[in-house]
Amino acid sequence: MVQNIDFEPSNRFLHDYVAEQFAAPEGLAGQLMATAMRIINWLPYRAAFRRLSVGADDDVLEVGFGPGSGLRKLTRLACRGTVFGIDRSKTMVSIAAARNEASITARTLKIAEGSFEALPMPDCSVDTILAVNILYFVDPLEKALAEAYRVLKPGGRFVAYATNHSHMGWLQFNGSVTRNIFTNQSLRDVLTSSDFGALPVAIHSVWLPFGFRGIVAVATRAE
Repeated sequence: MVQNIDFEPSNRFLHDYVAEQFAAPEGLAGQLMATAMRIINWLPYRAAFRRLSVGADDDVLEVGFGPGSGLRKLTRLACRGTVFGIDRSKTMVSIAAARNEASITARTLKIAEGSFEALPMPDCSVDTILAVNILYFVDPLEKALAEAYRVLKPGGRFVAYATNHSHMGWLQFNGSVTRNIFTNQSLRDVLTSSDFGALPVAIHSVWLPFGFRGIVAVATRAE
């Protein structure tokens, strides 16, 4: 895992501003970022959903749900369970609430503002946790993983997507708020060294357009 990448001074302001909006979108810029997220995250979500195995009666948590596109699909999959969403951005909570108003009214979806590092969830409360393109901004990462493990039921699955660090050096969402970047091996290592290390951690490479590479990690809480 590589931390706190340095940029040329001429690029630092732009990188930092865009990174801040990706980490916690707010205001008008945050609303524009929501549109960008829906486009950027379409393929990462598809790759992550292939590894979720959500059942109709499952309770599911998405951390960092952004504009709420993933929540909509999760409520369809866990149609007899409950889907929970936690995001640090008030703007994203508002946008996702509007997008998923029917599910919230039906009480099959509950969303709130909060952080990965201190999840406002009871112990052993969900079957699956989904985190797409948010691990870069978590600090400390070890605390967030401990929280994920805590709220998962025994046998529950944690599925996370991240872009391989080979492209992170020049992507505009990589700035001073970026705390973590990953290779396949470093993501495996950080999960294996956490509470999830009691069971094997699966790492899947994702081939994206324009030469990008993604990583989907699957970790399981021991029974």
